[in-house]
Amino acid sequence: MISLNQINRDTKFYGILGFPLSHTLSPLIHNTLFAEYKQNSVYLVFEKEHPDKYTLFKERGLIKIYGLSVTIPHKEWAFQISDDCDETGRIMEASNTLILNSEEGFIQSFNTDGMGAVRAILETKKNFLNNPKDVLVLGSGGSARGISYALLKSGFPNKIVIAARNEEKGKQIVSTLNQVRQFSSEYSPIPKNIEESKRFSVIINTTPLGMKGQSQSLILPEEYINKNHILFDIVYNPIKTPLVQNAIKNGAKVIPGYEMLLYQAMEQFRLFSGITPSSRHVNQIRKLLQTKLA
Repeated sequence: MISLNQINRDTKFYGILGFPLSHTLSPLIHNTLFAEYKQNSVYLVFEKEHPDKYTLFKERGLIKIYGLSVTIPHKEWAFQISDDCDETGRIMEASNTLILNSEEGFIQSFNTDGMGAVRAILETKKNFLNNPKDVLVLGSGGSARGISYALLKSGFPNKIVIAARNEEKGKQIVSTLNQVRQFSSEYSPIPKNIEESKRFSVIINTTPLGMKGQSQSLILPEEYINKNHILFDIVYNPIKTPLVQNAIKNGAKVIPGYEMLLYQAMEQFRLFSGITPSSRHVNQIRKLLQTKLA
Protein backbone atom coordinates (compact mmCIF):
# COMPACT_ATOMS: atom_id res chain seq x y z
CA MET A 1 0.00 0.00 0.00
CA ILE A 2 1.08 3.58 -0.58
CA SER A 3 2.43 5.26 2.56
CA LEU A 4 1.82 8.93 3.28
CA ASN A 5 5.28 9.91 2.02
CA GLN A 6 4.58 8.21 -1.31
CA ILE A 7 1.46 10.25 -2.08
CA ASN A 8 2.08 12.78 -4.83
CA ARG A 9 0.16 14.98 -7.25
CA ASP A 10 -0.55 12.00 -9.51
CA THR A 11 -2.06 9.85 -6.76
CA LYS A 12 -5.69 8.95 -7.44
CA PHE A 13 -8.06 8.84 -4.49
CA TYR A 14 -11.01 6.46 -4.14
CA GLY A 15 -13.14 5.57 -1.16
CA ILE A 16 -16.33 4.33 0.39
CA LEU A 17 -19.26 6.61 1.18
CA GLY A 18 -21.91 5.59 3.71
CA PHE A 19 -23.13 5.88 7.28
CA PRO A 20 -22.08 4.32 9.58
CA LEU A 21 -18.81 2.83 8.33
CA SER A 22 -17.03 1.46 11.40
CA HIS A 23 -17.60 -2.06 10.06
CA THR A 24 -16.28 -1.58 6.52
CA LEU A 25 -13.55 -3.79 5.04
CA SER A 26 -13.60 -2.16 1.61
CA PRO A 27 -10.33 -0.23 2.23
CA LEU A 28 -8.58 -3.54 2.97
CA ILE A 29 -9.78 -4.98 -0.34
CA HIS A 30 -9.04 -2.06 -2.63
CA ASN A 31 -5.78 -0.90 -1.07
CA THR A 32 -4.47 -4.47 -1.23
CA LEU A 33 -5.38 -4.70 -4.92
CA PHE A 34 -3.92 -1.26 -5.68
CA ALA A 35 -0.65 -2.42 -4.11
CA GLU A 36 -0.67 -5.79 -5.90
CA TYR A 37 -1.16 -4.12 -9.26
CA LYS A 38 1.25 -1.26 -8.44
CA GLN A 39 -1.34 1.47 -8.86
CA ASN A 40 -0.63 4.99 -7.59
CA SER A 41 -4.01 5.02 -5.85
CA VAL A 42 -5.39 5.17 -2.30
CA TYR A 43 -8.80 4.10 -0.98
CA LEU A 44 -10.22 6.05 1.98
CA VAL A 45 -13.31 6.07 4.21
CA PHE A 46 -15.80 8.94 3.77
CA GLU A 47 -18.35 8.47 6.53
CA LYS A 48 -21.15 10.94 5.88
CA GLU A 49 -24.75 10.85 7.02
CA HIS A 50 -26.05 13.50 4.59
CA PRO A 51 -23.87 13.71 1.46
CA ASP A 52 -24.61 16.00 -1.46
CA LYS A 53 -23.33 16.14 -5.01
CA TYR A 54 -21.42 19.37 -4.47
CA THR A 55 -19.23 17.94 -1.69
CA LEU A 56 -18.07 15.05 -3.87
CA PHE A 57 -16.05 17.51 -5.91
CA LYS A 58 -15.38 20.44 -3.58
CA GLU A 59 -15.28 19.43 0.09
CA ARG A 60 -12.03 17.45 0.03
CA GLY A 61 -9.85 20.39 -0.97
CA LEU A 62 -6.65 19.13 -2.58
CA ILE A 63 -7.86 15.52 -2.70
CA LYS A 64 -9.34 14.69 -6.09
CA ILE A 65 -11.75 11.75 -5.78
CA TYR A 66 -11.97 9.56 -8.87
CA GLY A 67 -14.41 6.93 -7.66
CA LEU A 68 -16.55 5.82 -4.73
CA SER A 69 -18.10 2.68 -3.41
CA VAL A 70 -21.50 3.62 -1.98
CA THR A 71 -23.19 1.70 0.79
CA ILE A 72 -26.15 1.96 3.21
CA PRO A 73 -28.10 4.24 3.22
CA HIS A 74 -26.98 6.18 0.11
CA LYS A 75 -27.49 3.80 -2.84
CA GLU A 76 -30.69 5.40 -4.10
CA TRP A 77 -29.08 8.82 -3.62
CA ALA A 78 -26.07 7.70 -5.68
CA PHE A 79 -28.35 6.87 -8.59
CA GLN A 80 -30.22 10.15 -8.28
CA ILE A 81 -27.13 12.37 -8.44
CA SER A 82 -25.48 10.57 -11.36
CA ASP A 83 -25.48 11.91 -14.91
CA ASP A 84 -25.24 8.49 -16.53
CA CYS A 85 -25.88 4.99 -15.19
CA ASP A 86 -25.76 1.31 -16.08
CA GLU A 87 -28.84 -0.78 -16.84
CA THR A 88 -29.34 -2.11 -13.31
CA GLY A 89 -29.12 1.34 -11.80
CA ARG A 90 -31.49 2.79 -14.39
CA ILE A 91 -34.13 0.10 -13.89
CA MET A 92 -33.88 -0.28 -10.11
CA GLU A 93 -32.90 3.33 -9.29
CA ALA A 94 -30.07 2.31 -6.97
CA SER A 95 -26.29 2.36 -7.47
CA ASN A 96 -23.32 1.33 -5.33
CA THR A 97 -20.45 2.66 -7.44
CA LEU A 98 -19.67 6.19 -8.64
CA ILE A 99 -17.01 7.22 -11.15
CA LEU A 100 -16.28 10.94 -10.93
CA ASN A 101 -14.89 13.16 -13.66
CA SER A 102 -13.77 16.09 -11.52
CA GLU A 103 -12.82 18.25 -14.49
CA GLU A 104 -16.32 18.23 -15.96
CA GLY A 105 -18.35 17.48 -12.83
CA PHE A 106 -19.73 14.40 -14.61
CA ILE A 107 -20.78 11.35 -12.55
CA GLN A 108 -21.33 7.80 -13.81
CA SER A 109 -23.07 5.26 -11.58
CA PHE A 110 -23.08 1.46 -11.58
CA ASN A 111 -24.63 -1.30 -9.51
CA THR A 112 -22.29 -4.22 -8.80
CA ASP A 113 -24.27 -5.60 -5.83
CA GLY A 114 -26.50 -7.84 -7.90
CA MET A 115 -23.81 -9.52 -9.96
CA GLY A 116 -21.77 -10.04 -6.79
CA ALA A 117 -24.70 -11.70 -5.03
CA VAL A 118 -25.67 -13.93 -7.97
CA ARG A 119 -22.07 -15.06 -8.45
CA ALA A 120 -21.82 -15.91 -4.74
CA ILE A 121 -25.04 -17.98 -4.94
CA LEU A 122 -23.94 -19.79 -8.09
CA GLU A 123 -20.59 -20.67 -6.51
CA THR A 124 -22.55 -22.37 -3.70
CA LYS A 125 -25.45 -23.87 -5.64
CA LYS A 126 -24.44 -24.68 -9.21
CA ASN A 127 -27.97 -25.64 -10.33
CA PHE A 128 -29.60 -22.63 -8.72
CA LEU A 129 -31.00 -21.25 -11.97
CA ASN A 130 -32.82 -24.55 -12.60
CA ASN A 131 -34.32 -24.72 -9.12
CA PRO A 132 -38.11 -25.10 -8.99
CA LYS A 133 -38.49 -23.08 -5.77
CA ASP A 134 -38.83 -19.36 -5.17
CA VAL A 135 -36.39 -16.90 -3.57
CA LEU A 136 -37.20 -14.71 -0.56
CA VAL A 137 -35.48 -11.30 -0.45
CA LEU A 138 -35.71 -9.52 2.91
CA GLY A 139 -35.58 -5.73 2.70
CA SER A 140 -36.47 -2.94 0.29
CA GLY A 141 -33.35 -0.79 0.10
CA GLY A 142 -30.73 -0.35 -2.59
CA SER A 143 -29.20 -3.81 -2.06
CA ALA A 144 -32.58 -5.51 -2.41
CA ARG A 145 -33.13 -3.60 -5.66
CA GLY A 146 -29.79 -4.55 -7.19
CA ILE A 147 -29.88 -8.19 -6.11
CA SER A 148 -33.46 -8.88 -7.15
CA TYR A 149 -32.90 -7.36 -10.59
CA ALA A 150 -29.71 -9.36 -11.09
CA LEU A 151 -31.56 -12.54 -10.14
CA LEU A 152 -34.18 -11.78 -12.76
CA LYS A 153 -31.63 -10.93 -15.46
CA SER A 154 -29.59 -14.05 -14.69
CA GLY A 155 -32.49 -16.18 -15.89
CA PHE A 156 -33.95 -17.25 -12.55
CA PRO A 157 -37.26 -18.76 -13.68
CA ASN A 158 -39.37 -18.61 -10.52
CA LYS A 159 -40.87 -16.01 -8.20
CA ILE A 160 -38.82 -13.42 -6.34
CA VAL A 161 -40.70 -12.50 -3.17
CA ILE A 162 -39.80 -9.12 -1.66
CA ALA A 163 -40.57 -9.11 2.07
CA ALA A 164 -40.18 -5.75 3.77
CA ARG A 165 -41.54 -3.68 6.62
CA ASN A 166 -41.77 -0.71 4.28
CA GLU A 167 -44.70 -1.86 2.14
CA GLU A 168 -44.56 1.09 -0.25
CA LYS A 169 -40.89 0.58 -1.14
CA GLY A 170 -41.31 -3.19 -1.29
CA LYS A 171 -44.19 -2.91 -3.73
CA GLN A 172 -42.21 -0.42 -5.85
CA ILE A 173 -39.51 -3.07 -6.34
CA VAL A 174 -42.13 -5.69 -7.20
CA SER A 175 -43.77 -3.38 -9.72
CA THR A 176 -40.43 -2.70 -11.41
CA LEU A 177 -39.51 -6.39 -11.58
CA ASN A 178 -42.91 -7.29 -13.01
CA GLN A 179 -42.46 -4.69 -15.73
CA VAL A 180 -39.21 -6.40 -16.70
CA ARG A 181 -40.85 -9.84 -16.64
CA GLN A 182 -44.55 -10.27 -15.99
CA PHE A 183 -45.52 -12.14 -12.81
CA SER A 184 -41.89 -12.56 -11.78
CA SER A 185 -42.25 -11.01 -8.33
CA GLU A 186 -44.66 -10.42 -5.47
CA TYR A 187 -44.68 -8.49 -2.22
CA SER A 188 -45.06 -9.96 1.26
CA PRO A 189 -44.88 -8.53 4.75
CA ILE A 190 -42.07 -10.04 6.84
CA PRO A 191 -43.11 -13.73 6.99
CA LYS A 192 -44.40 -15.21 10.24
CA ASN A 193 -45.97 -18.45 9.02
CA ILE A 194 -43.34 -21.18 9.13
CA GLU A 195 -45.28 -23.31 6.63
CA GLU A 196 -44.74 -20.64 3.98
CA SER A 197 -40.99 -21.22 4.14
CA LYS A 198 -41.38 -24.45 2.15
CA ARG A 199 -41.77 -22.50 -1.10
CA PHE A 200 -38.26 -21.02 -0.88
CA SER A 201 -34.88 -22.52 -1.72
CA VAL A 202 -32.82 -19.40 -0.97
CA ILE A 203 -33.43 -16.66 1.60
CA ILE A 204 -31.45 -13.42 1.16
CA ASN A 205 -31.25 -10.84 3.93
CA THR A 206 -30.45 -7.37 2.59
CA THR A 207 -31.42 -5.47 5.76
CA PRO A 208 -28.77 -4.11 8.17
CA LEU A 209 -30.13 -6.21 11.06
CA GLY A 210 -27.24 -8.01 12.71
CA MET A 211 -24.60 -5.61 11.40
CA LYS A 212 -22.04 -4.31 13.86
CA GLY A 213 -23.68 -1.41 15.69
CA GLN A 214 -27.19 -2.27 14.45
CA SER A 215 -30.08 -4.19 16.01
CA GLN A 216 -29.25 -7.84 16.74
CA SER A 217 -32.85 -9.02 16.61
CA LEU A 218 -34.06 -11.86 14.35
CA ILE A 219 -36.04 -10.74 11.32
CA LEU A 220 -37.67 -14.18 10.90
CA PRO A 221 -39.17 -16.66 13.40
CA GLU A 222 -36.56 -19.02 14.89
CA GLU A 223 -37.86 -22.09 13.06
CA TYR A 224 -38.46 -20.40 9.70
CA ILE A 225 -35.09 -21.31 8.17
CA ASN A 226 -34.29 -25.03 8.08
CA LYS A 227 -32.01 -27.64 6.48
CA ASN A 228 -33.79 -27.28 3.13
CA HIS A 229 -32.72 -23.65 2.77
CA ILE A 230 -29.68 -21.69 1.74
CA LEU A 231 -29.36 -18.48 3.76
CA PHE A 232 -27.46 -15.59 2.25
CA ASP A 233 -27.07 -12.77 4.78
CA ILE A 234 -25.21 -9.95 3.00
CA VAL A 235 -24.11 -8.53 6.36
CA TYR A 236 -20.46 -9.54 6.71
CA ASN A 237 -19.34 -7.89 9.93
CA PRO A 238 -19.86 -9.92 12.02
CA ILE A 239 -19.88 -13.08 9.87
CA LYS A 240 -22.23 -14.87 12.26
CA THR A 241 -25.16 -12.53 12.66
CA PRO A 242 -28.08 -13.75 14.81
CA LEU A 243 -29.84 -14.80 11.60
CA VAL A 244 -26.79 -16.81 10.46
CA GLN A 245 -26.36 -18.42 13.87
CA ASN A 246 -30.01 -19.42 13.86
CA ALA A 247 -29.75 -20.85 10.33
CA ILE A 248 -26.68 -22.92 11.24
CA LYS A 249 -28.45 -24.24 14.34
CA ASN A 250 -31.37 -25.33 12.15
CA GLY A 251 -29.12 -27.10 9.64
CA ALA A 252 -29.34 -24.61 6.74
CA LYS A 253 -26.46 -23.99 4.35
CA VAL A 254 -25.04 -20.48 4.75
CA ILE A 255 -23.33 -18.22 2.21
CA PRO A 256 -21.06 -15.81 4.12
CA GLY A 257 -21.84 -12.15 3.54
CA TYR A 258 -18.24 -11.46 2.58
CA GLU A 259 -18.72 -13.47 -0.62
CA MET A 260 -20.96 -10.75 -2.07
CA LEU A 261 -18.58 -8.08 -0.76
CA LEU A 262 -15.74 -9.91 -2.48
CA TYR A 263 -17.31 -10.32 -5.92
CA GLN A 264 -18.95 -6.91 -6.13
CA ALA A 265 -15.66 -5.31 -5.07
CA MET A 266 -13.80 -7.12 -7.86
CA GLU A 267 -16.13 -5.48 -10.37
CA GLN A 268 -15.75 -2.11 -8.62
CA PHE A 269 -11.96 -2.44 -8.82
CA ARG A 270 -12.27 -3.07 -12.56
CA LEU A 271 -14.38 0.06 -12.92
CA PHE A 272 -11.88 2.08 -10.86
CA SER A 273 -8.67 0.82 -12.47
CA GLY A 274 -9.54 -0.93 -15.74
CA ILE A 275 -7.96 -4.11 -14.32
CA THR A 276 -9.86 -7.38 -13.84
CA PRO A 277 -8.37 -9.12 -10.77
CA SER A 278 -6.97 -12.60 -11.42
CA SER A 279 -8.39 -15.67 -9.70
CA ARG A 280 -5.24 -15.72 -7.57
CA HIS A 281 -5.97 -12.22 -6.30
CA VAL A 282 -9.65 -13.06 -5.73
CA ASN A 283 -8.60 -15.96 -3.52
CA GLN A 284 -6.01 -13.78 -1.80
CA ILE A 285 -8.67 -11.21 -0.89
CA ARG A 286 -11.06 -13.95 0.28
CA LYS A 287 -8.41 -15.26 2.69
CA LEU A 288 -7.73 -11.73 3.95
CA LEU A 289 -11.44 -11.24 4.66
CA GLN A 290 -11.74 -14.62 6.38
CA THR A 291 -8.75 -13.83 8.59
CA LYS A 292 -9.97 -10.33 9.43
CA LEU A 293 -13.47 -11.56 10.33
CA ALA A 294 -12.43 -14.71 12.20
